[in-house]
Amino acid sequence: HIKPQSVLVAAIGNLWSPNTWWRLQDMMYATAKAGYSVSFHEMGDANILAVEAIAMMRWQASMLARDGGVEWVLMVDNDALLEKDTLVRLLSHDRPVVYPLLNDPTRTEPGILGPLSDPPLQRGCGLKPVRWAAMSVMLFNARIFNVLEPTAWRGNDWLFSQALHHIGHRIYVDTDTVVNVTKGPAREGSLSLDAVLAGRRRLRRRLREEERDRRPPLGFNPETDDGYQDAHGTYYAMDGKVARGGGNG
Repeated sequence: HIKPQSVLVAAIGNLWSPNTWWRLQDMMYATAKAGYSVSFHEMGDANILAVEAIAMMRWQASMLARDGGVEWVLMVDNDALLEKDTLVRLLSHDRPVVYPLLNDPTRTEPGILGPLSDPPLQRGCGLKPVRWAAMSVMLFNARIFNVLEPTAWRGNDWLFSQALHHIGHRIYVDTDTVVNVTKGPAREGSLSLDAVLAGRRRLRRRLREEERDRRPPLGFNPETDDGYQDAHGTYYAMDGKVARGGGNG
């Protein structure tokens, strides 16, 4: 690795749900303050078809981690409401593959949307191995990508887990580290063809027309709070003195 304890945070896309961007920024700042070297990259959307685009962006993130020489990579979907200590808690396990426990407060049709892991997990049970888990937030040791087949990213949650098992790894979920998501994972296989096509049309319109939500937290005061907001309204977490030009923190 170029630098031990270095982490690439790779955002899978840039259609940020409300309150997800600033939470990600605050998490990265807290991780850097804890002594880690943190870098960030938004993966570009490489395909107009949602399912293919996500797979290609994750593959791109894995290659970027290898080429950049980082030790760890955290892949984050745009609907994850991260906490400040999410990444530090996952890193503390020093496991090759660790996910947080996902919680979808909006779920109303679990029979259609499907579970978030197998076996289903409850919070507060420590680190648990699973057969598979939803891929919204994933921490990897980058060395895994030296042997993981690129085609592994193109399957569903279960098939990706199977690819990891094939190279001798399994997924662990930290049930003490809970991350809420603004919506459950997409399960196109449970939808009608009309519903699938309608969803893809909506996504294409969003990609072309929607303004990216990178606003600061509600009530942010650039004169007194840590953080910086640029001329375009984008929030970046940093020491307040540095943001106001008063020192290096």
